[in-house]
Amino acid sequence: MASARLDSWKEIAAYLKRDESTVRRWEREGLPVHRRAHKSKASVYAYEAEIDAWWNDGSTRLEVMEAAAAGRRRGRRRRVVWGTTAGLLLLLGAGAGVNVGGLRDWLIGRPVAGEIMSIAVLPLKNLSGDPAQDYFAEGMTEALITELGKISSLQVLSYQSVIGYRQTVKPLPEIARELKVGALLEGAVLHSGDRIRITANLVQAVPERHLWAQSYEFDPRDILAAQGEVARGVARQIRAQLTPQEQARLTTSRRVDPEAYEAYLLGRAYSSKARTRTSWTRAKEYFEKAIAKDPGYAPAYASLAELYIQTSGGGILARDPSEARLKARQWAEKALKLDDTVAEAHTALARVAQQEWVWAGAEREYRRAIELNPSYPLARIWYAIYLYAMQRFEEAAAQAKRAQQLDPGSPLINTWAGAAYFFAGRGEEAMASWQKALELDPSYSDASIVLARTYVTRGMYQQAVAELQKALIFNAREPFVLGVLAHAYARAGRREDALKLVGELKRIEAERGSIPTFSIIWAYAGLGDKEQAFAWLEKSYEEHRDRMVWLNVDPLLDPLRPDPRFHDLVRRVGLPTK
Repeated sequence: MASARLDSWKEIAAYLKRDESTVRRWEREGLPVHRRAHKSKASVYAYEAEIDAWWNDGSTRLEVMEAAAAGRRRGRRRRVVWGTTAGLLLLLGAGAGVNVGGLRDWLIGRPVAGEIMSIAVLPLKNLSGDPAQDYFAEGMTEALITELGKISSLQVLSYQSVIGYRQTVKPLPEIARELKVGALLEGAVLHSGDRIRITANLVQAVPERHLWAQSYEFDPRDILAAQGEVARGVARQIRAQLTPQEQARLTTSRRVDPEAYEAYLLGRAYSSKARTRTSWTRAKEYFEKAIAKDPGYAPAYASLAELYIQTSGGGILARDPSEARLKARQWAEKALKLDDTVAEAHTALARVAQQEWVWAGAEREYRRAIELNPSYPLARIWYAIYLYAMQRFEEAAAQAKRAQQLDPGSPLINTWAGAAYFFAGRGEEAMASWQKALELDPSYSDASIVLARTYVTRGMYQQAVAELQKALIFNAREPFVLGVLAHAYARAGRREDALKLVGELKRIEAERGSIPTFSIIWAYAGLGDKEQAFAWLEKSYEEHRDRMVWLNVDPLLDPLRPDPRFHDLVRRVGLPTK
């Protein structure tokens, strides 16, 4: 059932027990407000569940902002009394060109930096002049995003959403508006011999002003400490509230082997490239090299765990899903034994637990990952997927919305956020998310699949077929696409075309030695061949295939739901039976 909806600024303000001007200002800081399509800008609505999730994540930031605003209001009253003194101090400050402790800003009524609740780290420039060193600048950018993401009072955009600004000449305020953030961190990195130099510049978006600049030069072995120092410097300038635990996580004296760190960054670069066997294999090799060079470096193990769970269904890095899960668990547990604050390792462990149907353990690990890095969008979107598998649709939609705010440029995030909205009964937002995913990457087959299955549920078979045929242009012989297409053909009455695709899937299985089981299940479900569909479902059950978690919600399984065998399968997997 859809969450209660608030249909105006007045209703949103009343729900939050604030005045309208305050909640309008909060929209700039991520308050999840929607605008009705084809209507005026002022025509807005919001969902209570999304606001609740946003408030739970960001109440500390809001308290800081409101305290700062109250302080400015008091300050304006004091300035009436202390006008003469203020004038003298302003003259002194102007003459000296200083702004000690933000005093000049306080006196003249500028917004204080403590109001900044969201930030984007623009891609650091590679000053080496060697394009082969681009991976190092990119890796350092991602590392700074990860460090800042540990601050719960700050919303930090993902690396994927800023990488498109690498060569931009747009003014910083325009970039900030596009990314919907209050500040930008830009800079450069130079890796030369046995020294690394980073320059960082912090700029407030509105009103535009330079807040801070700092250069750091250090031994490559101290790179982790330097990243934490930059993050602490930003936090000080924007007056972010750090918990004692966050302060500790941003302060490290651990050194890392320079060759290990470079191998780790190369692994990250390959793992974020196109989803190909070659890229994933190269990523694995570099992560293993990083571990060999520095066995105590936890993020390398965590990244290897993520890689194994990401590829578990394709038989790429392991013989079968069971071996991939085992490897992912081993590497994640090793990472956490070295450092239990690595959010990526908790996320990998959550996904392993989810595929092993240890539901409480999976949720515990997702929540711990988000606690450690509230700005980690993958933890949030995988948690959203877990939640809608549990049929907790409004919670899923709220987490999906947060993931989209953190990583609006990710096809993966937009695709699965759309699925969360669909299951929550918010079809218009679902369609918009899938269209955005395909605009970002027309070859992203998961977006085409979930869009097509939505067409199938609405009886729009020709639109489903057209979308999937388009997907095959980019993903020839992709089993999942072929399986959904066979389902759509069968439901549209094109049984012979569907059977031809089943034959093609079996040829792919013979060639590759295995095939994603749900591609066959979807095809047989569409054809109404329940015996074959349940035979393959049993195989999926035995192998703990990842899509088994969606038994309760997958629309392509609807033809099988009335069968008692389906309900028995749901019970054995341990999913809710409501």
